[in-house]
Amino acid sequence: MAQLTADLITRLREEGSPEVRRETVTLLTAEFNSPGVQPAEQRLAEAIFRIMMRDTDVAVRRALAEGLKDNPAVPSDLAMALARDVAEVATPMLHYSLVFTDQELIEIARSQPEAWQQAVARREKISAPVSDALVEAGSENVVVTLVHNHGAEISDDTSSKVIDRFSGSEAVTTGLIRRPNFPPRLAERLITVVSETLRQRLTAMTDLSPEITDYLIARGQENMTLEIADPAERQAQLEQLIRQLDIKGRLSQTLILRSLCNGHLGFFETSAARRAGIDQANVHALIAGGDPKGAAALCKAAKLPRSVTEVIATAYRLRTKIEDPDSVEGRETFQAQLIENCRSHYPDLVAGKPESLIAKLTPFQGAAS
Repeated sequence: MAQLTADLITRLREEGSPEVRRETVTLLTAEFNSPGVQPAEQRLAEAIFRIMMRDTDVAVRRALAEGLKDNPAVPSDLAMALARDVAEVATPMLHYSLVFTDQELIEIARSQPEAWQQAVARREKISAPVSDALVEAGSENVVVTLVHNHGAEISDDTSSKVIDRFSGSEAVTTGLIRRPNFPPRLAERLITVVSETLRQRLTAMTDLSPEITDYLIARGQENMTLEIADPAERQAQLEQLIRQLDIKGRLSQTLILRSLCNGHLGFFETSAARRAGIDQANVHALIAGGDPKGAAALCKAAKLPRSVTEVIATAYRLRTKIEDPDSVEGRETFQAQLIENCRSHYPDLVAGKPESLIAKLTPFQGAAS
């Protein structure tokens, strides 16, 4: 390790320029992080770090935080002192350091401004209690970061708080519904709360008729439902969601056809199976190859319009040609190609807009496609 002497400490405190002090901090933290550091050298380095924490140059303290953020052996008091420093110094430690306890992170979340909270919300792993503190104390921007962080554990109770506080934020609700294994019970509550918020906004637009308002709300509910029904979800959870929708009268024909046209084919198969009273695996076997006869049989059993037969067959033929069809890019490719393949029946479809095809299959008088 570098010669850690009283002369060096004095020079760092009184004589070194900011550039020299930053370079020295970088050197010392690298040595401190090395596997061969001895206990006596470690204690002496920590003493120097505590002196450097009081340096008037922010860049020096920032260099100290950057040098120590990945070391799990940093003393807690040193880590917390850096975490309470200005944002430029605190955020590297709060984002990366594994030294902090949950209680310390909760204290930071409750007592510090948004930049500090954001750093905590970006951590690779976040416990449920820390997530709860961020939701209670954080701004919309902080909660957006948290719900999009799939390394954050968010309890059902905390998710309910998110819904209560931020149902009007599309960025928050989108992140929430896309979280792995988002429970159907909360999904239903989120859809209800967001729909009411949307209704209030649309009602304020006096030029919209009640019919148009209802149509837009229903379309929003269906799109959100399909976001929740992520293909990565286990089949049992998807079946639970669809069963719950059916019981509440929300498993509509439009929702089923929207899932088909948007490329959510797991949802389409499972919901069509429930509507037809047959097993999902049998539905898949019936239509997976894009056979029009199988598609026609499914439409009859599930009481779907006959006009949907060719769309089902086309959709399943297209799916086999698309790489990673359940990704965002895969779905966009699927939607664009489905529109183009259906132009022979519906020449005025809008390119890349599955809503225009949905409108043809389930026409709504007075609603724009």
